Amino acid sequence: MLFGCIYLPDFPVQAALRAGMSASFIVDAVAVLDGPESLLKVFACNEQARRAGIEIGMTKLQAEARPSIVLDKRVAEHEESAQAALLGCAYDFSPRLESTCPGTVLVDLTGAGRLLGSQQEMGRELAESSAACGFTAHIAIAANADTALHAARGFAGVTVIAEGEEAQRLACLPIEVLQPAPEILDTLDSWGIRSFQALGALPSVPLTERLGQPGLHLQRLARGEVRRELVPVECPASFQESLELEEAVDLLEPLGFVLNRLLDELISRLQMRSWATDHVQIVLGLEVHRDRQLRSEGPAIREGIPGSTHQRTLKLPVPTQEPGILLKLVQLDLAAHPPPAPVNKITIEVFPARIRPTQAGLFQPLAPEPAKLEITLARLRAAVGEEDELARARVGFPLVMDSYCPDSFQVLPSSAEKQNRTDRRGIRECPPTPRLVLRRFRPPLVTRVECGPAPLAVIFNGAKSSVIQACGPWRSSGAWWGQNEQWQREEWDVAIDLKGSPSLYRIFRDLQSGQWFVEGMYD
Repeated sequence: MLFGCIYLPDFPVQAALRAGMSASFIVDAVAVLDGPESLLKVFACNEQARRAGIEIGMTKLQAEARPSIVLDKRVAEHEESAQAALLGCAYDFSPRLESTCPGTVLVDLTGAGRLLGSQQEMGRELAESSAACGFTAHIAIAANADTALHAARGFAGVTVIAEGEEAQRLACLPIEVLQPAPEILDTLDSWGIRSFQALGALPSVPLTERLGQPGLHLQRLARGEVRRELVPVECPASFQESLELEEAVDLLEPLGFVLNRLLDELISRLQMRSWATDHVQIVLGLEVHRDRQLRSEGPAIREGIPGSTHQRTLKLPVPTQEPGILLKLVQLDLAAHPPPAPVNKITIEVFPARIRPTQAGLFQPLAPEPAKLEITLARLRAAVGEEDELARARVGFPLVMDSYCPDSFQVLPSSAEKQNRTDRRGIRECPPTPRLVLRRFRPPLVTRVECGPAPLAVIFNGAKSSVIQACGPWRSSGAWWGQNEQWQREEWDVAIDLKGSPSLYRIFRDLQSGQWFVEGMYD
């Protein structure tokens, strides 16, 4: 058995730095504040801040009195995002992980030596992967999980402990690394027990009589004798990154730089697990001031609610791992649906999907790449609009509806959604070979018709033409159950004398309005 531990010292500080603070974990003195706005206190700080005199529980005013201290407020979302990114780093090495606590991940490296090399090389690669995600990590590798955990908490850099040397290597660590209960820690301190070596040297039976089973378990941990299985972390259903802006942004161009950064981080986390995404959800936090806002287009502005949001959702027909493709689609969508107020917070959530590798057939025509085609469709939507007056999509793949209503169709966002039409017996329809082709006028031309038992003359385009022959009428109707969708029409096929030569046209009369139209001409 072989286990590795990735431990991030001062995890709240590193999470805040990863979220966009302009400071360095190694160089600058950084402290994270938590609590109500009226009484903010220091929740965590790094080693440089401790050297500058910062202590946990110190008030904000006391911390600001120290020179060169960078302060930031704790945000739970930043820590959740940092923990998820840390798990993504560990997934590069093993699918068996344990999210032990915030800032700590245990990795099952059993059998990984053939692929990753020696234990020292594994430790270096774990450190490099953590650094690539913006973390300063302590790495430890040992034959049991708890030994690796305590070694990572107690030793900086990369630590490798061979099997059988656990007690010897952990002997110098302080008792606080075990994180015992406060009453047990006070008791051990009163006995003068302040290191792993001193705790491991105590007789087990008297220790158990005084401290019970928790005391015996602590002693076994100090000796490196505890063997246990990892508690596997559940695979997340989505990946999320968020960022709060120092100043609200009301232009899409600077907003694109922040979106690009967040999408890059999300896609890198997906790629670590060999996943892609076809569903992106964006939530923009808006800075709304009722007394100062001049525009009133959006509902959030009309309500004047602080913390209002602007949400957009993108669904792609094919999963992708290209952050540039997603960024372009997001920019086009936000250009078509801009937020009604300046943005002060951005949250992007992507939902994982499996990559679907496809191979084109030998005799299939060439087609554009799905991702590039989606960008082209998005640009067309931005140019012509998304829906027409009948609430049908303007851009997409047309599909004729199974209806007798003329021009009954819908537009689908993806060609994959088009279904083969079948008759009632389930046999694919074969369209008959037409003798005449009807060239439809869209929209139909308004006309006047002189009628007897049949149409006698047709007047349109400023000219009157007599009807040579007429066939009909063919009456059809439908959607009688809907007041607004109901239609009734009477169709005629007529041959008219147009400039001395006969021409074939189809005309119809809307029985609800009584108006005549020229629907098209036959070629």
